[in-house]
Formats: sequence, C-alpha cells, structure tokens
Amino acid sequence: MPTHYTLRMQFGPHQDADIITDQLLKLVEEARVDEIMFFFFAEEMNDGHGTLEDVRTWIENSRPYRKALAEAGITVSLNPWHSLLHADRGRRMKSQQKWQPMVDRNGKACTAVVCPLDQDWRAYYEEVLRLYSQEGFRVIWIDDDIRYHNHEPLEWGGCFCPLHVAEFNRRMGTNATREEITANCLAPGEPHPWRDAWLDMWEETHLAMISRWREIIESGGSRLGLMSSLPEAHAAEGRRWADWWKALAGERPPIHRPHFWGYSETVSRTLPNSIALLDQNRQIQPENVESGPEIECFPYGNWNKSFRQIGAQMALAQICGSTNLNISLYDFMGNWPDDEPERARFLSRWRGALDWLADQFPMTLKSVGIGIPWSPNMGRKIHVKDHDTGWKALQCPSRGWANWLGASRQAFSMRPSPSINALAGPVVWSFSQSKLHEWLSQGVLLDGEAAAILVKRGMGHLIGFETARMIDQTEVLYSMEQISDEHFGLRQGAQMSVNAKPYTAKLFQGRLLDGARLASDLRSPTQNIVGHGLVLYQNELGGRVATVPWCANAPVEMNIHRATQLQRVIGYLGNGVSHGNVEGSAWLVPQFLKDGERWRGVIWNAGADTVARFTVNLPTGWETISSAIHVKAEGERSSALVEGNQIVLVQPMHQWEFVVIY
Repeated sequence: MPTHYTLRMQFGPHQDADIITDQLLKLVEEARVDEIMFFFFAEEMNDGHGTLEDVRTWIENSRPYRKALAEAGITVSLNPWHSLLHADRGRRMKSQQKWQPMVDRNGKACTAVVCPLDQDWRAYYEEVLRLYSQEGFRVIWIDDDIRYHNHEPLEWGGCFCPLHVAEFNRRMGTNATREEITANCLAPGEPHPWRDAWLDMWEETHLAMISRWREIIESGGSRLGLMSSLPEAHAAEGRRWADWWKALAGERPPIHRPHFWGYSETVSRTLPNSIALLDQNRQIQPENVESGPEIECFPYGNWNKSFRQIGAQMALAQICGSTNLNISLYDFMGNWPDDEPERARFLSRWRGALDWLADQFPMTLKSVGIGIPWSPNMGRKIHVKDHDTGWKALQCPSRGWANWLGASRQAFSMRPSPSINALAGPVVWSFSQSKLHEWLSQGVLLDGEAAAILVKRGMGHLIGFETARMIDQTEVLYSMEQISDEHFGLRQGAQMSVNAKPYTAKLFQGRLLDGARLASDLRSPTQNIVGHGLVLYQNELGGRVATVPWCANAPVEMNIHRATQLQRVIGYLGNGVSHGNVEGSAWLVPQFLKDGERWRGVIWNAGADTVARFTVNLPTGWETISSAIHVKAEGERSSALVEGNQIVLVQPMHQWEFVVIY
C-alpha cells in the first residue's frame, strides 16, 4: 500500500475563496497530496469558543474550495481547534457563554478553557458537531485539547472545579473538599483508593462525551478521529485505551494521530525517544487502526525545522507502522502555498521513497530488541515521593532506557522481551510481583531507582542487594566511575564522569549479597573508592541482573566508555542471545522489526558526522543481510554494498539519513 499524504492547513473567512481554491488545486497536484485536513479557529485565528454563527461562517466560506478539492479527487477532513480549548492565551468566554471554566488543583480558574462537565457547553458543542457533520468531511478530529493536562495558565491542568468535586462526592458518598481530594490522590507511598476513583470519574466523563460525539458525527457520514500526546501524560489522566477506541469508533477501526517528534529542529539524542514513542503507540492501538502520526512543525518553515529532518520524521513514521502521514508544513494564518513553492517540491521528492517504505514496512512488523516494559496504567500505580507536589507527579517516565540504549547503538522494543528487559525508575511500581519474578528469571538491566524500588518490594535477594539507599554528592563526594572488570568496559581503569550530571544527581548504593560481582567503582576527586558502580548478579531463579547506580530517566550523557560498558552488559545479560546492535560511529541508531520469517532493519545516522561504513550485529534468528538501500535526505535511494555483516556506502551517509537492510 502506498503512503497517504494529508496536509493540515487553515484559511480564514476573511480570505477570498477563489484565490484559495486556485492555490490549493495547484498545491495538491505539485505536492502529490491525497487529503487536506482543514483547521477551523486555530491558533492565530482563535479568539476562544466560536459562536454557532461563527461556525456557520467558517463552514460557508470554505465550501467553494472544499467542493473543488473533492471534484479533483482530494479527500477533505476537519480539525476544529477547540473543544475544551488548549489554553487561555488572553482569550475569554463570550458574554453568552456562561460556562464553568476549567480549574486546577489549587483553585485557579481559566478565562476560556472550559470544564467538560458543564452541560450547557456540552449542548453547544454537540450543536457545533452537528453543523460539521453535514459537510461531508471524511474525518472530524478531536484535537488534543480534550486532554486534562497542559491547559495554560493552570498548574498541569484540570479539571478540579466545583462540578467535579460535587460529582466525586456524589459517587463516593463523601463531603470532601478539593484540597482533601487532591491531597489523598497525591498522597506519598501506596496509592490512596481515591486516586483510582477520581481517575475513573474523569475517564467515564470523557468516554460518555466522546461516544455521544461519535453518534452525531457518524449520523452525518463522517468518522471521528483522535489526536494524542505523550503516553505518560495520558496515564496521569487514568486513560484506558481500549475503552477510548470503543468510544471513538465502536466496532470499526479507530482513527488515531499520535505525537512523536518535537515541533522544532531537534538534536541527535532525541531520535531514540521518537522511535520509542511510535512503538508505544503501536502497542496501545488495535491491529486494524488507521494510524497517521503527526508530522508537526511549529512555527512553520525550514528556518525552524530543516527539510532534511522533516524527511526523516516522515520516514520514521512509515517505518514504525503507519497508514497515513498527517503533515503540518503550512501556517495557521492562511498564507499562500505559492509563497514557498519549495515545500511542495520537498513533498513531491519524498513521495516515492515513502511509498517504497510503506511497502517495505507493513503494520504487521513488530519491533525486536531489548525489551523496555511499560504500562498505560502507570499513572494509577506510581508511588508519589514525599517531596513531590502537583498532579505532574503522576506522570511516570517510561522511555529512559530507550534513550540510553539507542544512544549506545543497541536495538530496543517498547514491549517485553523473552530474554532481556530494562527497567528504570518508578515504572517498576506498575508491575505485579509475579511479572517481575518472570523477568528476573531471564536477564534484567536496572537503573538505580528501579533497583531501590525492587529492594523496597522485597526482591533485593533477586538483584544482589541486601539494603538500598540513594546518595548525593553532599553525602559522598563521588566524581568518577572507574571500570574495575575488563570484561565490562573498553579497558580496565577507564573512567567516566559522574560529577554534577542530571543522571548522577542521586546514585544507588547498597550492601551487596554474596555472589554479586562488582564491575566498576565510584571514586572521589582524589581517586579514593567511595562506592560501587555497575553490579552483576546471577540469582536463584537463574536470571542475570545488571544494576547501574545512576538514573536512566535523565538526559543521556554518552561516550565511548559508557557505550562499551552497556554493550558488554547486554552481551552478559543475553547469555548467547543477540538483540541486535551496530558499530562504526557515534549516533548510529538501529531498529529491527520482524513479522513471521520476514525481517527488516534500519540503521539511522542521527549524528552530524558522515558515515561510510558500519557493522551490523544481527539479532538472533536473522541469518544474513541480502540487500541494503541507502535513503538520502532528498528522498533518493541507492544500493549499498553488503560484505558479510558490514555495510559499505557508495556515498557517505549524512545526518538524518538511513540504510534499510533486509
């Protein structure tokens, strides 16, 4: 199946529809576009919640160019910018809009963002959707403003308004205040039962609302689509994805637009995070989903994000399993596509490569690599720390190891592996004792916080520690980690900085059990040994465990010694099973995917240095590489030489280019 280009654009009621029609018809031909997703009331053209008369004006003014596109064979969809509204940004409700505003846990109220429990607002928005549903749009999107988090100027978001407090008390038979409810929901340690109850209330409110919206929209012949943001933020809202898909689509395939890449030009270290985000979304989506990741660029233009990086962004979405690409290259102010014709040329150049990638990477392929387990329920399960405040404490990090493993050139998967799994930080609270025991009977890589939690949960004897504590430099003056075992580093005596880095702000220390193997130590500025570094342990279940003392959820600090240490650790944990990696240059990032007997691999160059040759160590089960195709920044493809497990490029691979192997 070819890829599907959807351009996201906005033209306001003040603009000449004839001019816009000519511009669009020219654009869709030159850029090889399949669909236009129009915004209404977006960003610069948003003054809050539009009145019904405003809605009718937008609809009527856009009809000529929507009709012309349909006659030209171009599908048309709609992205209304406001349901609850993203943020105030100086906007206010209009005089007739006497709705309950959204309120944060501290009692601060918005001036324009609305509470989803307000019945008058619900009636208004249902009428808005009725108007939209009569216009023949393929999809009408629920934008991400439906979420509870990230509604400026609130702290984290809401809603904790009087309507929600009253509804909670009605459900629970209590008479609690907002302060009492939030204090219990955010109580340190084992989650208070009220947290689940509050999240259930939020969840059921939204599910009922979305189900009603689907009925309205489908009655007019359109489909309902959903944009989503980071999985950890939705986990802090208590979102249960299977129920959302049911509310959104009933028994039909849901339509989803996940976020996965930064809006502006980003750096090498963010690529593994983008891979992990797409992989997480594939896990929560049903098999028959229409998945169109958001190729977001804001503000717009290649002063903000290069075409080279946008091409990589589109390619990664296709590689990770997508039916559509929802592309934002044009601003919200309705400037003409002709103002920058190079955007259409860019899209046209890439179309052939993306169609080829869609063929090579069907949605049946699943990622293969070191497992990084996570749970959509992690916001319900996480233990809040004593010093944490605010609802953001429920946002559990889940992609930390993806960033470190990807940076050290190891393949990973955001699903559990049957041989090696990596656990970092508070995500450990999400899993049952039996599931943790299962993983600990195989191979497990732990960061310091995960190890401390496992000791607290009574599993220290399975990871090699009798006790656990976290230290900082005010308690112990550590500044270096030294390799003490030559099998787990580039060489014995090699040193890495652990001085005043985010990932080493607190380090895990504990009393080691007999049989624990010390592979590195912590040293003071004067080379005194002040603690343990990497600890290896084979437990009574037959599993191998490696514990690093630092925090894998902090930004990556990579160098040849850390990369080599992690590579050797993975080899030890695999015990003869390879999960796949690559060698040859910094910031080569591998992906491996499998469907039955079919294998595919991608080796990215996320770094600024060119690469002419590299070595691929294939995952167990993949015997030989038969072909390699270099995909360049302009979307051009050329064959590369395959010499055993070495790939030799005819032209060097530049940043954000990649090689597909099969």
